[in-house]
Amino acid sequence: MSCPYCLQTTPGTSSAFTRGKDIDAEIEHVEDLISRLSAERLRLCKKRNEMRSPIYSLPPENLALIFKFACPPLDFSHKYGIDVVAPSIFLTGVGPLEKVVYPRIIGVLSAVSTLWNSTVSSTPSLWTSFVANDMDVHLMKTVLARSGNLPISASITAGTTPSSYQSLVVAPILQEAVRIHMLHVRNTSNIWLKEYLSRFANLELLCLQGGMEQDELDLVGSSCTRLVLKRFNCCITLSWSKIQVLHLTHVVVDVCLEILEKCMNLIEFKLKNPTSSRVEGVQLPTSSFTLPHLEVFEWLVDVENPVDCLMLRFTHMPVLNTLIWSEPQTDLIPSDAFSTFFERLPPTLTAVQIQYCVVHSDFTIFSYFLNLPHVEDLVFRLCSGSFMNVVFDNLGSMAENQLPVLPKLKSVYIDRFTGHLDQEKILETFRRRGTLLGNPFQLEFMKSRVEWTLEFQKELKMMIEAGYKVELWENSEPVDWLFSSKNGVRPT
Repeated sequence: MSCPYCLQTTPGTSSAFTRGKDIDAEIEHVEDLISRLSAERLRLCKKRNEMRSPIYSLPPENLALIFKFACPPLDFSHKYGIDVVAPSIFLTGVGPLEKVVYPRIIGVLSAVSTLWNSTVSSTPSLWTSFVANDMDVHLMKTVLARSGNLPISASITAGTTPSSYQSLVVAPILQEAVRIHMLHVRNTSNIWLKEYLSRFANLELLCLQGGMEQDELDLVGSSCTRLVLKRFNCCITLSWSKIQVLHLTHVVVDVCLEILEKCMNLIEFKLKNPTSSRVEGVQLPTSSFTLPHLEVFEWLVDVENPVDCLMLRFTHMPVLNTLIWSEPQTDLIPSDAFSTFFERLPPTLTAVQIQYCVVHSDFTIFSYFLNLPHVEDLVFRLCSGSFMNVVFDNLGSMAENQLPVLPKLKSVYIDRFTGHLDQEKILETFRRRGTLLGNPFQLEFMKSRVEWTLEFQKELKMMIEAGYKVELWENSEPVDWLFSSKNGVRPT
């Protein structure tokens, strides 16, 4: 008989093979033994490394602090807000279930060692970065169990779901309702809200998504100050004075204007993709109204809709800081309602975002923005190249003995565009902004690269060498061909 580790024969035995012995079986046995010994060696080496490496000797509380940097805070508003690109289930009443992705980084950290696994599992703050989502029951229960007593976020389905589903999935969420500070509810119904919403006593943000026909949406009982509403074709009643942040999408435009007038303490209001259908009982404003605290305002403006014209004529926002302007895909003509709205914009307005704009029969809405002297930042999203050429033509205008339009402008940010840009007009803008104002001026393109001509590159380099304070960026960093040690443009 041989020793299982050294393969040496014990006294009184022979190392010679007996006649007929299966040599292949003996070889297989030796190879299996080598494999097991190699695995044991690897385990011992890992244990030795763990004992010697400083990272493995850190106290669990220090590891937990490090792990928090690997688990960034949850962007709940982006995931369930009105800017989400791929809507969740029931956005149109039908469609596949929302995909819930298990937090991969948690799995990676847990697999490193027993200590790391124990630290991850026993650190509640790591689990507040993820949503207790009933589309993944395992993940939902894990988040609920490991987040301790900390505030968490949740996403659940309400409405006509089967009672068995409610008891199996929604019940655990309801048991932890006082801990939930951000909540997304799909397929919302008034019945569900009246029965359960009051349990969520500490909500900071509530996202409701309709998916069925209903007569009204009543949220008077909610103390939440930040609200997102999607897909509601009905009257909406809120605790008007409590709402500070309100985002609406696919909501009847009549209802949107009624809400805007009544929520007098709004700080931020955004409206995307309103519907033009009518709702009985809506009270539209008949005279001007003031929103004394509103700082951010977004509205998709269609001057062919009388409700939009009422908004333009009657809304007064004396402390507005950011205006987000969108146009429908229809032709626009100059309007007295436009003039009234823009004349009322306050000197506090410093940031303007313009979306989906094109040139309309030799008219562009940008002409109304030219008389806003305090604007410092312009953002353009998905505008046409012809519209952008009009913008640069105005920004680079060189009228004699006059200040340029938007004299305090510091940056122009372009997030995608369609068509062709006139690079000579852009150069004129750089010339005008870089010399007469004395302030740095930055032009940045995101998600769209421009094939800059050699003449453009040469001219811009000469400007910077001559002391022009201008910068050209693409995708969050300066263009590489413009950088030199002589100018102030440095890659990040």
